[in-house]
Order: sequence, then structure tokens, then C-alpha cells
Amino acid sequence: MKSNLFLFGLLILLVGCENKTEKEHYSVLKGATIFIGNGSRIAKGTIVIKEGVITAIGDENTTIPEGADIIDVTGKYITPGLIDAHVHFMQTGFFDARPDQLDIRDSIDYNQLQARLKDDPDRYYEAYLRSGVTAVYDVGGFNWTLGLQQSAEKNLNAPHVAASGMLLTPASKEQTAISNTATDSVFVNLTSPEIGRRTVRLNDSLGATGIKIHQLFLQDTVFMKSMLAVQDEIAKTNNKMIVHATTLEQAKQALRFNAKILVHSVDDYPIDDEFVRLAKEMNVIYCPTLIVLKGYLRAFESLQTDFILNDPNNAVDADTKLLMQSASSFFKFNPHGENFEVFLGNFEGYVNSIQKTMFDNLKRVHEEGITVAVSTDAGNPGTLHGISIYDEMEAMQAAGIEAEDIIQMATKNGAMAMERLNDFGTLETGKMADLIVLDSDPSTNISNMRSITHVMRGGFLRPVNEPFQKRAAIK
Repeated sequence: MKSNLFLFGLLILLVGCENKTEKEHYSVLKGATIFIGNGSRIAKGTIVIKEGVITAIGDENTTIPEGADIIDVTGKYITPGLIDAHVHFMQTGFFDARPDQLDIRDSIDYNQLQARLKDDPDRYYEAYLRSGVTAVYDVGGFNWTLGLQQSAEKNLNAPHVAASGMLLTPASKEQTAISNTATDSVFVNLTSPEIGRRTVRLNDSLGATGIKIHQLFLQDTVFMKSMLAVQDEIAKTNNKMIVHATTLEQAKQALRFNAKILVHSVDDYPIDDEFVRLAKEMNVIYCPTLIVLKGYLRAFESLQTDFILNDPNNAVDADTKLLMQSASSFFKFNPHGENFEVFLGNFEGYVNSIQKTMFDNLKRVHEEGITVAVSTDAGNPGTLHGISIYDEMEAMQAAGIEAEDIIQMATKNGAMAMERLNDFGTLETGKMADLIVLDSDPSTNISNMRSITHVMRGGFLRPVNEPFQKRAAIK
């Protein structure tokens, strides 16, 4: 019997062995408190894993196959791998990928940046896995992001990926042109029913697991008429609608259009009984993204001061770190000139003014039994890939959500958003062995998610405090 967490490295070698002499190879995690992801837990639990799949899970009396490699995790805590239900691989965490917010294209060419991201799509994978995030939902990007769904699936160095591809928007071509490249578009301007239907069919044919609508202009009659065609075409393709809607009236209209995922908080007014009724009727998933605007504020502030990274495991990729460390060199592109401090003050005031509404709305959504999924909007300036999951969960706790409920929102509910609950999101027999090991109890304080020591993806277990030695894809 092999025991003690210090022998995890040996388990990695055993799990990674390509030429096993045994006909069947089992690994076992034994002794931890296991959070299933559905609200239940097992004290002194046992998880039996074979070929990346959970074959048995139960208490200390669970039968362990003869010859299994047993890892003693007594005193530890295990949850399913975390899921971030709102990310963007086409964005870096800084303004170079958001020239609409701060145009630094004279310093970093936007077309070249997007080409690099397309050619190296896995640059953020390790940051996710080493933060305990084993699955992500990219809800809006260039169509190359759709290919990540297949390429990442059997890559044990990557989280599982779902993606929605190009976004439909009521904004004009002039407004969205800055986000497109010379050869590709991320936004499609919805100016007719025909364009809407064609885009839905195209995204669906490319494998999009959702059709994203970026805002609703309720007074734009052409757009609203076109949305009816989009709604109809989504139903015909058996896909689902995802809507960026931050006002109460937009969110309610999104639900009338049969939206299945709302990817931001309602932040202008308290949600009302009509919203609750519609949300329940549509069985919608609410993704609050509480931290993204504060991320923007931190990114703008970094133009004058250091951007502070809370990254004790050194998980963030080197390119992102270099970019954030050099943020002050881009101050010259600030369009506010001598009024920059006034701009910062006004922006901070705005962020603070809507926070209570966002928090209160999240609390009521949860209390009403509407499904909530942890979502960061990672990739936007100041909201970095991977590590931002902790900030979002802590903000949800600050809004009044119990830590134990957040565990389910960060696991099972995210898998529901990705339509992958049959595969992962809870720790159950027959599901993929995607999980994390923690030193401290996350149900008492969600900040204890930061005590992560190890992550398992597809049965492959690794410490998070050191760079990964790359693992071959599953055959």
C-alpha cells in the first residue's frame, strides 16, 4: 500500500504509464471528506478510479480492488473540478484584446495578437487547471474557439471546453469593427431575419454549443423582429440561446426569447416577480460575473500603479505576467489626459453603485431556486484566466450565498450550463475523474478553495504549486 500525499508524484507516474503490464489498473483516493457537488458529502470517503473514470465512490467501507494504488488523503477535502461558465480565449486579461476600451494597437498589433492566440490556444490551459478549473465555457469568440471543444477534450493538459463562437449584436458595424480582424469577425450585426437565421445555422454547423446574443436594443424594431427569427432558428437547430443582458428589461425580454443562459447580473434595478416567473419557466441558468467590472477598474489603475497578482502557485502564464507588469507603459494611450483621475473616480463610483444591486439580485435569484453558475468573464482586462475563479466565488459569498451552495454552483451547475453533467460536475460512478484536493474545508469559507494542493483531470493527478510536466493526450 502506498500512502501519504507526498507520494502523489509516484501515482502520477503510475497513472501516466502507457505500457501497463496489469490488465486492470486502479488508483484510489481514501480518507478525505468528499463533496459530491450536488449538496451531499461523504466523511472518510473513498474514490476508486480506472482509466480516468470513477468506478466506485463511497465511505471507508467501499470495496477497493486488489492491487490498487491507494493514496491516503485523510484530513483533506475533495470537490469536483471547478467550472468557469463564462470565459473568452480571444482575450488576454489586458487591453490589447479590448481596443474598444483602451486602444493600444499602435503598441500591440491587434491582428497579430489574435493570430498568436489562434495559433497557441492552450496558453491559458495550465492557469485553469492549476487553479482547479477543469472545465470552461467560452461564450463568445472567433470561430477558431469552437475547435477547442474537440482538441481540448482528450488533452489532459487542458480543461474541457464548450464554446459558442461568433456573437450576434444590435450594435452597428462601425461600433463592432474595432473588435474584428482583417480576416475574421467575432461580431455579426443583426440587421435582418435572414442574417440571424444564417448565423445561427453557421454557428450550429461549426459545433457551437449555444448561440450568443450580445445585448438587446429593445427600441430597435428591426433588431427585435430579427430576434424572432433567431429564436425560431435556434429552436429548429435544437441549440440554445445565451444572452448578455445587464438591465432588468433586457433580461426579461431575453427570457421571453427563450434564453437558457443569462451571462451577466441584472445591475440596474432589483429583479421583480415577473423576472422570477420567466426565469423559472425557462429553467434559465444565471451567471452573475460579479468581479468583471472591478477587474476593469484594476486594469485601468494599473496604468499608473503595479497590478497586484494574487497567484501564490505561480499559475498565470509568463506572457500575461509580463503584460501586466508592463501596464504602466501603456498610460500614454489613455484618452482622458489630465482628467484620468476624474475618469478613475467616476468609474469606481459607478462600479460601487451597482454592486449592491448585483449582490441583492444574486441572493434573490438563489433564494427563488433559480440555477446559478460561477462565471468570471475571464480574459477581460483585469480578470485573468484561471485564478479569477477564486475572486468570483468570494464575491458570491460576500453577496450572502453560503459557501456550500457555491461549491455546487462552481461544479454541478457549470456542467449543466455546458450540457456536460452526464460526464462531469459531480463525483459519481461512471463520470470522469475530474477533481481537486484541498487542505481546508471549502464549505465553511469559500476562500478555502485557495488551499488547493492537487488537481485531477481524467484520472491524472498533479500538484498545482509547480509547472506541469506535459502529459500525452488520451488515446
